[in-house]
Amino acid sequence: MSYIYEHLPEGKDIGFEGRSYSLKEGLLEYKGRKVLYLNVEASEITFCDRSYAPRLGSINVKGYVLRWKYGMSEKGEPLSEIEPVMSEEEQQEITKILKETYNMSNVRFV
Repeated sequence: MSYIYEHLPEGKDIGFEGRSYSLKEGLLEYKGRKVLYLNVEASEITFCDRSYAPRLGSINVKGYVLRWKYGMSEKGEPLSEIEPVMSEEEQQEITKILKETYNMSNVRFV
């Protein structure tokens, strides 16, 4: 089952005031298909227990691209049609590739 993904602005601080939060989209070639993922980074994070992290990051895999930036939303952002990666085996393989590429331990399928 596919869904329509509204692309988020890239290279802009999209976090709360006083907190840096940005993302970069990426396309991974995997078994003849393109997989859309977001490399998300936040910096200068203070947690409820007053601990601090200079940077946190994760990769959020959106899924296989069926139609790439085929239209625009009412807000003027591009729209793509995406199919989630449902196979556990494919998720594991994609996770391994992205972890090795970005040296990032947190890969999620959302």
